[in-house]
Amino acid sequence: MCTEFAVKELNAAGGLLSKQIVLKAYDCQSHIKKGLQYAQQAALRNAVMAVGALTGAAREATRPVLRKYKVPYFYGSSYEGDACEQNIFCCNTEGNQQVVLLVERSFKTLGNKLYYIASDYNAPRTFGARNQVMAKREGGKALADDYYPLDVTDFTAAIAKIRAAKPDFIHSFLVSGSSTSFYRQWAAAGMLKKNPLISIIFGGGQEHEILAPEEINGIYAVYNSFEELDTPRNKAWRAFLKRWVKVMHTSMARRSVDTIQSCRGAEAVNRANSFDRDAVMKAWGTGITWEGPGGKMVTDGATHHTTQDVRIIRVENRVWSLVATKEQIQPDSYGDGCDFFAQPDLTEFLMPQM
Repeated sequence: MCTEFAVKELNAAGGLLSKQIVLKAYDCQSHIKKGLQYAQQAALRNAVMAVGALTGAAREATRPVLRKYKVPYFYGSSYEGDACEQNIFCCNTEGNQQVVLLVERSFKTLGNKLYYIASDYNAPRTFGARNQVMAKREGGKALADDYYPLDVTDFTAAIAKIRAAKPDFIHSFLVSGSSTSFYRQWAAAGMLKKNPLISIIFGGGQEHEILAPEEINGIYAVYNSFEELDTPRNKAWRAFLKRWVKVMHTSMARRSVDTIQSCRGAEAVNRANSFDRDAVMKAWGTGITWEGPGGKMVTDGATHHTTQDVRIIRVENRVWSLVATKEQIQPDSYGDGCDFFAQPDLTEFLMPQM
């Protein structure tokens, strides 16, 4: 939806290089095979930019197709990081920009024993590795990495394990129905007021609106921006959204990245004065600055990620409040292992440095 808004705004301002933008949307219905099919269709129909394939599995399936046909791929999900390839442009927060800030502060303010409970797929396991890194750096201890299949909804045994481990705080990366089930059962067990919960994804699925306040009060999250952020840029963004939608949710406010990636892709095209993929990549590498609702965002040519402000927030009665801000966090270079200026042909999936 936000990509559609961006296209309408860009077209109203004259389009790109005096051409009107045509948005073609494909519904993959969460099927990887359909994603591959549609990516190839779009490429063969002369697409000049691709946006989407939001899950990690969809991203990893799609990017080789778009690379083959030289279609620049703008990826807007907040994700684990690790994708190191010139043809992908990552506009949202990545691993070190979220988890490092939140876990580092938690070790300083909540205690030195962390317990990690997460859904079992690639992204949570990558963040589990980052927990271990942060525990070592901060002199703390990651007591457990506890992973569960996506369809698990009974966390009675898991909560018993957490009780027995006696952590100072819990880091949750449970997704989908698992997340709401866990938070409800955690509160019902009387644990919410005893053990602080942190999560780099909580609220992204509107859990704070779905669950009762007594089931989620006090949970910490971390994002570039949030609906209640009291800045002129965020107020302007909310006014922009209200021109298109009548009812707005916090997660929609954070989907600003869909708009931002489209606008920065457009700026790269304008700066390159060309739709050519190589020219667009070169323009991205010059450092494109964009003032989004969360503040200044700058493209990083070495990694094709984004330098940006990141904020720790806390929910109370379904309203987020600001806890801390760290300005202009640079993306992870993986020990200089991801540097397109030095190695332009990289197509790696890297892991955080231990």
